Amino acid sequence: MSTQSHFQQETTPGLVYPSQITAGEASACNGHVKTSSDNNGLIIENPAQQMASDVARALDTRRAAHIDALAIAHEPIVTRDMRRELSDSRLRTISKLTGANQNLETLKGELRDGALKRSDQISVQLSDRIKRESLRISDLYKWSDQMAVQPEPVDHSFWWARTDATAAPATRAEFRDDGLHFFGGPKVNDYDGSMDTSFGAVALFGLSPSRFPTSASGLVRSSPHVELFGGVVAHAPDFDLIQGDGIAECRLFLRQTIFQFGFGPNGPVPLVVADARVNDEWHIRLKNLGASRHGDLPGFKLLPPVTYNQNNLRPGDLLAEIEVRFDIHLNCTGALVWCDPEVLLRTFQWAPTPL
Repeated sequence: MSTQSHFQQETTPGLVYPSQITAGEASACNGHVKTSSDNNGLIIENPAQQMASDVARALDTRRAAHIDALAIAHEPIVTRDMRRELSDSRLRTISKLTGANQNLETLKGELRDGALKRSDQISVQLSDRIKRESLRISDLYKWSDQMAVQPEPVDHSFWWARTDATAAPATRAEFRDDGLHFFGGPKVNDYDGSMDTSFGAVALFGLSPSRFPTSASGLVRSSPHVELFGGVVAHAPDFDLIQGDGIAECRLFLRQTIFQFGFGPNGPVPLVVADARVNDEWHIRLKNLGASRHGDLPGFKLLPPVTYNQNNLRPGDLLAEIEVRFDIHLNCTGALVWCDPEVLLRTFQWAPTPL
């Protein structure tokens, strides 16, 4: 592959991502960010980092494959038919233990109606609370308060090029001058239902060969970080005779992948140089609680670091992909995980460190 950079502009753009710019400078950078959306979510691009058309198509293919992989991961192992058989089995067990036969369908109907009613009440109460408590997260954590401790990226930084955001059901993503915001959240509304879903973002950064840092050993360490502000509220219903355990679970998944593009039969293909992924210690898991719990997000959060050898790289750009994702599992009517009052994600350019 040619050593020419896939990124067609080689002038240092500085802090081009609006979430890294103070409010007073935000208007000057609106023209430097392009936002769009499709069926898979929100796309945020940096026009200052234009990519060759074949690389852009390859990245779109990579994004589509990532979305497909998430869809497969979210497919329920226990299908609706299997859940129905399980609930019928519970009814037969109750019938044998109690000797009651005629009133079981009535009992099932009362349980279903009660669960649906409580689910609706929970939605109303949480919506009202979030409206009353909702403060702009950016008002609490202003960039101007942090600029003194945020070093500007040096010339060999990974430059931000693009961010792809995905939203869970009843969740929306919105890009503002202070970062990527998520609102709302998924909730099980049907009786004897369950859900596996997620929301989050994948951000792409590029480092051209002319800006590789010098390393005597050839070894380089890449250790990016993000910021996560706001919180998440989860509600787990009580145990239900028909539905089983009431579960609300939300886990934070973090990933860093370093790769280059190589030649493929149909165009550029990604070749992974280094990869690290982790289920973070931050999580919420409620079971049969019959109540809600709020979890504050940590603010500063390191992503899993990776080490690679520059001497073994192919000619061409080095790309870094970071992923921040909230994985959610819900079981029983009324189980939910909501952004409380919102989730704010900020990504940063960073410089790899020679070892």
